[in-house]
Amino acid sequence: MEISVVIPAYNEASVIRGTIDDVQAYMNNWGVAYEIILVDDGSTNTTADAVRALPAVTLITNEVNRGKGYSVRRGVLAATGDLILFMDADNSTKIRELDRMRNEIASNDIVIGSRALASSRITVRQNIAKVSLGRMGNTLIRFVLGLPFKDTQCGFKLFRRKTQDIFKVMTLDRWGFDFELLFLASKRQYRILESPVVWENNFDSKVRAASYFSTFFDMIRVRIRYLMGNYKY
Repeated sequence: MEISVVIPAYNEASVIRGTIDDVQAYMNNWGVAYEIILVDDGSTNTTADAVRALPAVTLITNEVNRGKGYSVRRGVLAATGDLILFMDADNSTKIRELDRMRNEIASNDIVIGSRALASSRITVRQNIAKVSLGRMGNTLIRFVLGLPFKDTQCGFKLFRRKTQDIFKVMTLDRWGFDFELLFLASKRQYRILESPVVWENNFDSKVRAASYFSTFFDMIRVRIRYLMGNYKY
């Protein structure tokens, strides 16, 4: 298997079929062996039913809502591809952004999509409150965890299969999982590249203002766990 595409989803029945159709068309045009792993995170609508019979789609179902981090981790650990991509169910970063990344991964272990580089492009922006909270959060992430990246939270990230070991020791189930992942990868000295993407805000996003505040405490937890030696490879 050349590439696995992991898509976590919670109540995305209205958009998930379009996202998967987009991914399948891209992969078929690329001409590689692929699998799509949809992790339904305890949806209360017909998200799972919308994809259950689709070819080349493996459905994993959480009995209850566990969080995006838990769902991504579960999907990545089930993946069999030499490359593993996770992306958002709402297609806010289109699969065609993989064009650049699949060349960049040749000399890196992890390539992360970024909305904050000079050549990144945002076609539909978040409201000013979320933009401000996001910038504040990134500043704190850089300070508390020592990460150099301008955008740790974009939901479009590509990995070599060997980096699956990080996912086995991650602890955060919700929005903080992105920076925990990158923090642990940097400690393992994996080569990480931040790559510009085109991104479109989805106003039905599951991220709420309270999520930004909870991620602050997740930063502290990651730092403390690391200092106490609680991350075991």
